[in-house]
Amino acid sequence: MHKLSLKDLLFNNLCSNDKILKNTFPREIGKDYMEKLCIQDGILLLKTDFDFFKPTQIETKQDEKKFVITFSLKGNSRYKSYDKKEKIHFNEGFTTISLFNKTEGVREFNNEKVEQIRLIINEDFLERNFEETILKKYKNNQNLTLIDFSPTRIETKYILNDIYTHSYTNELSSLFLQSKILELLYLEINKISEKKEIISLNTYDKKQIYKAKEILFENIQNPPSIVELAKKVCLNEFKLKKGFRQVFNESPHKLLSKYKLTKAKKMLESGEYNINEVAYLIGYKYANNFTNAFFKEFNIKPKDSMKNRKIY
Repeated sequence: MHKLSLKDLLFNNLCSNDKILKNTFPREIGKDYMEKLCIQDGILLLKTDFDFFKPTQIETKQDEKKFVITFSLKGNSRYKSYDKKEKIHFNEGFTTISLFNKTEGVREFNNEKVEQIRLIINEDFLERNFEETILKKYKNNQNLTLIDFSPTRIETKYILNDIYTHSYTNELSSLFLQSKILELLYLEINKISEKKEIISLNTYDKKQIYKAKEILFENIQNPPSIVELAKKVCLNEFKLKKGFRQVFNESPHKLLSKYKLTKAKKMLESGEYNINEVAYLIGYKYANNFTNAFFKEFNIKPKDSMKNRKIY
């Protein structure tokens, strides 16, 4: 696999006073677009759109402590520091929260399109606002710390969509952007600040949790309540709910909802069902409720999904 190293390119782009940078990559490597927005002192928003023609490495250097939240909208990339063998991944549909402290390394890209929104927060801002939440909690960690790597939450996706599609042209637009960024920051900081109570799950517990998932998926029109489900699999409600979050990273209700809507999308694209039929078959009493839930999950209306139906 052929790889190229673009020394300090990303660092130089970050230091530039230009708000928008594009086509700074050598032509044979790919196309690049970067939009920088300084929300307030200490917070930088980066919207990046890279399209690589070949696997590429970009050398980067952090001279001070920075807290970085990366929302991967499209494509995958990795970061590897020179002092560690392990990598931090930035995968499509996932949010990566990391702490860099005078770190040098490389960002690795495949030959694909990569779209990301990143929040870069410096140490001064952290000291003013998150001394207890972040700095003290991770003060003894090494130069590179992966704090959280998890699927991007649906409420976060809504905010990201507003940020990505909004045109910032005046003072009100700037105020709108600041409010969205602070809301985004609150959601992510709150997520990692929540006390994660880990419970011990033995082989039997895990087997029953998977069985509970099967029961939910087999009864999408009339799923059992948590109380009923716990009785069916012989687990207490607490262990069932906590176990679902540990095994599937979702609550039973959320996991079932995603399954139902994914199934609905496939049914609509098959061309064999109309919207009312699909809504009924996956357990929605009213088509309007189904339409709203479908749009929240996929950011597309059911009728538009039908346009993508497969024709054989």
